[in-house]
Amino acid sequence: MDTHIAAMGGQDAALDLAVTRLLPASPAAVFAAWTEAEQAKNWWGPYGMTVPVCEIDLRPAGTHRTLMRDAAGAEYPSTLVFEEIAAPSRLVLRADAGQCGLPDAAVGTITFAPDPVGTRLTAHWRHASPAGRQAHVDMGFVTGWGQTLDRLAAHLMRPPPGTPSAVQPAEQHGWLTRILGTWRYEAECEGPPGQPPMKGTGIERVRLLGGYWAIGESEGECPGGGGQARMVVTMGFDPAARRFRGTFVGSMMPFMFVYDGALDEGATTLVLDTEGPAMKGEGTARYRDSVTMQGDALRIVGSEVQQPDGTWHRFMTGRYERIG
Repeated sequence: MDTHIAAMGGQDAALDLAVTRLLPASPAAVFAAWTEAEQAKNWWGPYGMTVPVCEIDLRPAGTHRTLMRDAAGAEYPSTLVFEEIAAPSRLVLRADAGQCGLPDAAVGTITFAPDPVGTRLTAHWRHASPAGRQAHVDMGFVTGWGQTLDRLAAHLMRPPPGTPSAVQPAEQHGWLTRILGTWRYEAECEGPPGQPPMKGTGIERVRLLGGYWAIGESEGECPGGGGQARMVVTMGFDPAARRFRGTFVGSMMPFMFVYDGALDEGATTLVLDTEGPAMKGEGTARYRDSVTMQGDALRIVGSEVQQPDGTWHRFMTGRYERIG
C-alpha cells in the first residue's frame, strides 16, 4: 500500500476505488507520460478512444484538460485540477462534481513507485460519498482504467529507434502487463470417476521479453501428487492477425500446446484455443483455456475440453493470487 493511502488510515470500501499496474519503465518515464500533453494524447482513455485535445498545466491549481472521442464520434470532455505534484513519485488530482460524469467531487492520488519491473503505478480515487463511488463503478471504472493502463503500457514499450522490423506495441501487448509479477496459485483438477478433485499448489513468475512477449515460469505440485512440475507459458499478440499467440510446455509431458486467442469485449478475459493429446484414449482433442482478471491481484485460469457433441467441459481451474 502506498504511503498516501496508509496516511489516510487505509482504504475505505464505501468511498475508495483503486487500481495497480506494474509498468516496464522508470518512475520518471511513467510520470512524464502522465504529465506531458503530447505523450498523454497517445494513450489516454480506453480502447478505441482518440484524444484530439490534451492540455496540461503542470502546477498546483493547474488543470489537466482532455477531450476524448470514441469511434462513433461521441466526445467526452474532462478537466482535472492538480492539487499536488511531487515528481516523479506522486500526483494528486481533483475531479469536481460534473467532471468525468461524476455526481460529486473525487480526489485521485497517482503514485509511481520503483519496482524490479520498472514502476508500480497505483491510481487511488477517494469519492465524496458512497453514491459518487458507485457512479464511478457504474461508469466502468474497472474496464476503463484497465484498458487505459493497457494503452499506457504499450506507449511506454516503444522499441528503440532503428530496431529492424519493429512496430509499436499495441494495446493488447499492454494487456500482458496485467499478469506481470509473482503469483501463488492453487489448481484443482477433475479426478478419476468417483474420486474427489485433485489439487496442487505452486508459484508463477511472469516477466516481459521486450515489449511484445510475456513469459510465465511456474513450479509446483502436480495435482493429485506425482512430484513437482515445471511449466513455461509464452504469450504475445500478432498485430497483423489481431490474435494472441502463445505456447505451453511442461516438465510432465513431451507435447507443446500452441495457443490462438482473443480478448472478450471488455478486455477482462483472454480466451485461448489449442489442440493436443486426448486425455482419454488415442488421438487429439480441442482445448480452451481462459484467463480472467478479477481486479489487480486475482487471476482465474480455466481449462476446458470439447466434448463429442461440441460442448465444452471444464476439467481444471487455477486460482492465482498476486504476492509480488
